[in-house]
Amino acid sequence: MSYQVIKAFTDGNANSANNLGEKHVYWEGDVYPFKSYAGACTKLRIAELTNGGFIKEIDEDGRTDSKD
Repeated sequence: MSYQVIKAFTDGNANSANNLGEKHVYWEGDVYPFKSYAGACTKLRIAELTNGGFIKEIDEDGRTDSKD
C-alpha cells in the first residue's frame, strides 16, 4: 500500500531520524513512508496517521480513493 501526506508532520519515530538524529519532516504531497524503517507501516501506526488526518491511502497509479 502507498500513502500520501495530506497534513504536514514531524515523524515521532526515532527510526526516521537522519545521521544527525533529526527526525524526518513530512510535507503535504509527500509519500509515506519516505524509506522503509521499523515501525513505519504497522497497523497501529497507519491507523494513527490516517485517523489523525495526516496520511491518505493512494492507489498504485497515484490516485486517492474516490470515497474520500
